[in-house]
Parts: sequence; structure tokens; C-alpha cells
Amino acid sequence: MYRAVLPYDEIHALSDVKTVVQRVNVLLVSPEAVDRRASELQKLLSNSKIYDIKLTIQNPGASDSKKLESCRTLEELDQMIATQVYSNMEGWIVLYEVGVELLENWSPVTVGNHRTVFFSPFSSSEDVAAMVMDTVLGEYYMLDMWESSSLPLSRGYDTLRKKSVGKIDLQLTLIIPEPEYVSASWNIQDSVKNYLQPFIDQFPLEVKINSQVLYLTTLNIPGSLEGQGPLEVSGDELGTSLNKVESLLSSQSSSHPALNLVVYIPPIHRSPLTIAGSTSNSFILPRWGGVTIYNFNKEDENVKFPVDLAVDMERVMGVWLGQLRSLLGVRPVTTALPLPSLGIRGWEVDYQLRYRSQENLVETRSTLQSLSSLLSQISNIVITEDIARRVETALESFSRSIVDLNAGEIVAGHSASQTSLKQSEAAFFDPSLLALLYFPDDQKYAIYVPYFLPVGLPILLSIKSIINIIKNKEKTD
Repeated sequence: MYRAVLPYDEIHALSDVKTVVQRVNVLLVSPEAVDRRASELQKLLSNSKIYDIKLTIQNPGASDSKKLESCRTLEELDQMIATQVYSNMEGWIVLYEVGVELLENWSPVTVGNHRTVFFSPFSSSEDVAAMVMDTVLGEYYMLDMWESSSLPLSRGYDTLRKKSVGKIDLQLTLIIPEPEYVSASWNIQDSVKNYLQPFIDQFPLEVKINSQVLYLTTLNIPGSLEGQGPLEVSGDELGTSLNKVESLLSSQSSSHPALNLVVYIPPIHRSPLTIAGSTSNSFILPRWGGVTIYNFNKEDENVKFPVDLAVDMERVMGVWLGQLRSLLGVRPVTTALPLPSLGIRGWEVDYQLRYRSQENLVETRSTLQSLSSLLSQISNIVITEDIARRVETALESFSRSIVDLNAGEIVAGHSASQTSLKQSEAAFFDPSLLALLYFPDDQKYAIYVPYFLPVGLPILLSIKSIINIIKNKEKTD
């Protein structure tokens, strides 16, 4: 039986990685002398347990100042900074001091749509640092991930959201329970291209989108079958009603994690169907997806059926973008400029790269250590050279990701962490391991003993008889 040599010591050493310190470059820009402000900010930002923050001070040049002075609103200034003044600063954070007149309708410390945090001359350094650490960098959530990862391996990572090695399936579904009354249509292809695809292109995930229309399929909503007229239900009631159509919604054949976004046109005798407490008439099921109720309202009692209904895709896509942000872990921010048309801000993309990099590293460590424990316990399991190479690649990518993140290279660090997780999972779920994974020695005895016992028992009796004959012969001699 061949067992390739695995680097068990290196796998065990992964336990020493308590956190990954990531480098963050912060640029402080102010038209005035900022020595005091810079000193306060550097002191506050250096208290981070998980970020190595380097603060750089810069005064805007004459040409830049002239450009910026032409901006009349904070939105114009934000766009100008991102595209013409401080462009191509991936992973950076720009702290920009502006006059109080630009912040008149905003918070004294407001985060922009790119990588800029605006603050007034009267804002405290504590508030500016809090915006950077709590909102833009999400230090609390990054630390919580590592603290959660210290739980025993047997408990898993139930507190974390669904993992992905960089690929996810998105299932878009239109449910029409009564096509004989409502003939609904949706322009899903153009809508995905114009609304969802720009968001997905910015997000650090490879998303495969599928769409489908389900006819004669109803949700098992409590109270919807009795009586007629408008009906108001809670999100919890609608969540349990999806169990009836779960098998139809999960029609993709991929093994990647999946999210579902559903538009449901309720039966005409129960329209309008509303969700209590929801302004968008929609709800989210964590780690599963979101549902939007799209009502058809009868304006004419003498209307002839079926009625053509063109789903307002701009309205639906607005709800779906908000749901996708929540389902993919983009946290809501109150002290920020309105979302751009892309549906995601530049610093939110950077945060996702940092967060998902650490998430991949935590999961890689768990997978490799579980594999090491498994192979050390099952002595007769075959370890092929391919498994050994995958483990070595995972360890190399793990180390490379840490080096890149330490240097502030968040894109390269994220890519390396994805490779590390992908290779570790490929090694753990290798088919050659699964063959003996649930076939320990005690089960072998239970299976083979009934076969060999009937044959072995006569042999043992014969041997006993031969031994007795030999002993009797020796006594005679």
C-alpha cells in the first residue's frame, strides 16, 4: 500500500497563524498644515490588531486644487478625486478635508463611493479614525472571524456565511401560479446585462447566472387558500412556504454554492399580497436568497383573461441589487453617499477582497488539519502523489497569500488564498480517499468474517486433530 509523504509539520504549524496582519496605505490630504491631525490619526490607527496602517501626508497641488474648487457638490468632488486626481489607488484610503459647505447635507465624516473619506476641519480625529476602522476596514468583523476559527474543528464554522472558492451560482426565477389569468413576461437578458452584470463584474466572485420561469407553481402560504381578497403575511410565513418549490428552484447542476432570487406573482384571488413591515414587498432568507412579491392589481372588474403583464424589471432589479448586497456580505452604511449605479462602492470591493482572503485562509487551515488528522488515524488509506502535490500547493499558496496581504497587495493575496482553498478541498475530497474514508477495520471484520468463518472452522478442527495425533504418537514412542 503506497502512502505519499505529506508535510504534517507544516500543516500543524498553521495553528500558529492567529491573525493575518494586512497592510493598508492611507493618504491624508488637506489644504492646511496637518501635522497635529496626522499625529493624532497615526496614533489612533496604529492601535489596530489586524491592520498595519501607513499614513502619508499630502497637500493638493495648484492644478489639483483648481479642479477640486470647481466642484459644487460632494458627489462631484468624490468623482473628481477618483477619476482625475487620485486614480488607480487600489486598496488605498484617501482622507480628504473639505469645507463645511460641502458637508452641509451630510455627516461631518462621510464616506464616498470610491476610496475617499471626507471630513470637515471641525471633525475630531477619533471620528475620522472610527470611520476608517469600523466602516471602511471593518476591523471588528475581521477579528471576529479569527476568534470564531479558534473553535474546535468538530464544531465547524457555523457562525460564518457560506464559503466559496470564488465561484457561485445565481438562479433567477419568475413564478407564475396562474398563467390562465396572468400572462407575465420579463426581459431578463437585457436586465441582467444592464443592472446585475455591472455589479457582478466589480465583485470578487465568478458568478454563473441562470434564469427560469415556473408555471402552475404556488407557494404554500398560510391562509392563502381560504377566502379571497388582499392578504398580509410575515416574512417568516413566506420563508417556510418556499419548501414546496425548493426542488424546482434548485435546478442548477453545479456543485458551487447557490443563491436564489425569486419574483412571485400571487394568485389573482389573493392579490395584492403584501409582506408586513416591508416597503419593497420583499424578504431575504440568509444564505439562500431573496423573494419579491409582484402583485397584479385588477383595475377593471370586467377585464378579460389572460391579462398581459410586463414585469417592471427596473423595479425588480433595484430590489435584487439590495438583496444581493446583503446575501454577499456587503454591510449597509448610513453615513455614505448614495450608492452608484454599479451597486457597490470601491472601498466595499476592497473590503470584500480582504475579508474573503482571510475567510479562505481560515477554511484552508481547517481543511488541511482535518485531512492530516484523518490520514493519521486511518493507517491503511492510500495517499497518492497527486494528493501530496495538492497539499503542498495549498501550503505554498497559503504562505504567498499572507505575504501579499502583509504588503497590501489585496488582489494578489485574494487570488492566492482562493488557490490555497481550492487545492486543499480538492485533496480532502479526492475520490481515492473517499473509497476508504467510511470503511474502517471493524467494518471489514464484520463483512469478511461471515465469508471466511465457514471455511476456516473445519481447517482449525483439522489442525487440532493433527496436533492431537502427533502428541499421541510421541507418547507411544
